[in-house]
Amino acid sequence: MEWGNDHVHTQYSLLDGACILERLIQKVREHKMPACAITDHGNMFGAIEFYDIAMKNGIKPIIGSEVYIAPDSRFEKSSHGIQEASFHLILLAKNETGYKNLMRLVSLGFLEGFYYRPRIDKDLLVKYKDGLICTSSCLKGEIPHLIQTNQLDQARKIIDEYKNIFGKENFYLEIQDNLIPEQERVNQELIKLAGEMKIDLVATNDVHYLEKEHSKAHEILLCVQTQTTIEDPNRMRFQTDEFYFKSKEEMKRTFGDSAPDALRNTMAICEKCNLEFDFKTVHLPDYKVPEGKTREGYLHELVSSGLEARYNTRYDNLDKSVIARAEHELNIIERFGYTSYFLIAWDFVHYAKDNSIPVGPGRGSAAGSVVSYALGITNIDPLKYDLLFERFLNPERISLPDIDIDFCYERRNEVIDYVVKKYSKENVAQIITFGTMLAKAVIRDVGRALGMAYGDVDRIAKLVPNDLNITLSQALEQEPELRNLYKADSKIAQLIDTSMILEGLTRHASTHAAGVVISEKPLVEYIPLYKVQEGSITTGYPMTSLEKIGLLKMDFLGLRTLTVISETIKIIKRTKGADLDITRIPLDDKPTFKLLGNAESAGVFQLESSGMRDLLKKLKPERFEDIIALLALFRPGPIGSGMLDDFMKRKHGQIAIRYDHKLLEPILKETYGVIVYQEQVMRITSAVAGFSLAQADNLRRAMAKKTPEVMLEMRQHFVDGCITNGIDRKTADKIFNQIEYFAGYGFNKSHSAAYTLISYRTAYLKANYPVQFMAALLTSEKDNLDKI
Repeated sequence: MEWGNDHVHTQYSLLDGACILERLIQKVREHKMPACAITDHGNMFGAIEFYDIAMKNGIKPIIGSEVYIAPDSRFEKSSHGIQEASFHLILLAKNETGYKNLMRLVSLGFLEGFYYRPRIDKDLLVKYKDGLICTSSCLKGEIPHLIQTNQLDQARKIIDEYKNIFGKENFYLEIQDNLIPEQERVNQELIKLAGEMKIDLVATNDVHYLEKEHSKAHEILLCVQTQTTIEDPNRMRFQTDEFYFKSKEEMKRTFGDSAPDALRNTMAICEKCNLEFDFKTVHLPDYKVPEGKTREGYLHELVSSGLEARYNTRYDNLDKSVIARAEHELNIIERFGYTSYFLIAWDFVHYAKDNSIPVGPGRGSAAGSVVSYALGITNIDPLKYDLLFERFLNPERISLPDIDIDFCYERRNEVIDYVVKKYSKENVAQIITFGTMLAKAVIRDVGRALGMAYGDVDRIAKLVPNDLNITLSQALEQEPELRNLYKADSKIAQLIDTSMILEGLTRHASTHAAGVVISEKPLVEYIPLYKVQEGSITTGYPMTSLEKIGLLKMDFLGLRTLTVISETIKIIKRTKGADLDITRIPLDDKPTFKLLGNAESAGVFQLESSGMRDLLKKLKPERFEDIIALLALFRPGPIGSGMLDDFMKRKHGQIAIRYDHKLLEPILKETYGVIVYQEQVMRITSAVAGFSLAQADNLRRAMAKKTPEVMLEMRQHFVDGCITNGIDRKTADKIFNQIEYFAGYGFNKSHSAAYTLISYRTAYLKANYPVQFMAALLTSEKDNLDKI
């Protein structure tokens, strides 16, 4: 809703998506409005993202929600003749108290009052009124409803109720102009009632789309969301095309004479709302350690005993490099308050292993941590494969660690249940995620809503190139047939034009496949909660928002391959009487490399596609490191750039391997002189320019983003560092150009190495126990006839 002279208040449920938020804030800036409010329908999905974007653009963000309020008790599940048994009501947070109360109200709407909609009631408003501003909402609000049904005395009574709940200074009667006849009458009565009852007015405008010409696209969006078509006479629709973002001038023309105070009160509301979010504090749960121990001391104990087990020697006899690396990591972990984080991860991984639930060897950058390796969170030696802790946790760009862990597909939920029991169901929840209308999907959705034939829509959707993040405007540029159809056929033009307006919007909410959040206090103190259709409770904020406000997020992923490996080992025990320890198999097994060199890799994790099998024949991997590189290089970027061909030719001696400086040889030797990994970029930067590994990681990130001003400054620092190290400027520039080029293609070696271990283990089982492996694999895929 746009607010009077200077402010805009948007009902955001149908303006979902970062792209729309960016465009909304830009529009606020264009109209020189200093503030903007957001009120999702019954939820607060966009609050954190909206706040962040608004602040970055110098716009004051006001956080609210358009809640649904039950006519009587929220526990009453009958409508009393009122459509969907709820009225609309706008609530805005003035401060942190109001924000916390708003989160509780929204959460309780889902947890206690859900009936068609997430409903609250006036008992809850009385309990959680502090710090909130209330406005009477649109035609679907309780007071406008009573006016429309000629119950003016009851309307007065309800106005008194809200005034008593919120106080006269925090309750406003809301007038709008949307060319709906009923609205005109409601406005007239509201202006009279405001004068009679000494209640302030506020002028607003419902915003459900940004431009007036988007009203048709919005109709189609409603059809998509309600699973109807544009031809359906009973479909949900708005009565006019006035629900767009209106300018200050338009609002003045409408209300400047009839209700000037209503316009001025937008400023009054803006000045009252001064909520500030804290994006710096981290809310980690306190891991309960054994009595008499500190968390830091306990973590040191676990790491020490873990290293002794990993390297099969007493701690005092460990190589000095191992001890130095462990102490370096522990120092950073403790300095930034992440001790509990690692203890929590250790605890549930330990639980899984104690209960014979297969756990993966690691994923992502966490495999670069010696502490993670010692604790058993990961299972690949980062020192052996030169994996870097700073790629995982950079002390110069500190952010919450990100430990994602694979578990047996069939038993993953046992681990989540353990975490819920340990930290309580109030403190643990799975994370909400949103399905978005991407290029192909939005064409199919809009085509259905327009009532077009499935075959015609399918043909258009299939013309969109299969690039992951391609937009429809890019598709029109890249695909001549699509462009020609767009120009020649008005129906297809309407389909694509509408799809481009709706592209990127949120289609539905669901539960994230793996994400779980764990907090130190009940989650409702930090975030709103949401109930998905299946009835389970999730967070009311998506993963990116949770990370911003400092909550602990972990991914508990279900990996079917771990189940296959576990079942294979059981079958080997049953049929051969052998106890195979998959963690101790040799990594230089000749039958395994023969199988891979012959590309007999059907069923082998990440090595079974036709493209990968073709690559295996050409590459002929001879060592574990070759497979690490293979997984890192088999991506569109390295393939398209020629890196992959260059790598293979160097490996087979068809191209001479040269290094621009002798310091590069020990870093690039394992990849035949080709920069394959992000960690190599960091190592080179450190070796030739004297950067710390943390600074080297900052350079790597800057190179990936390719910000010109930052790159110019970084280049100067790099070259200066090289000259200090005795490397001439020409060579320094050449090395910088080389790593800048490869930084865009480099892959996280920690992830590649950890996943290579799973690939190798499945290849080893297939090469050495083919019958048992295939029995387990076929059983796992018994419901997938194509794979069988």
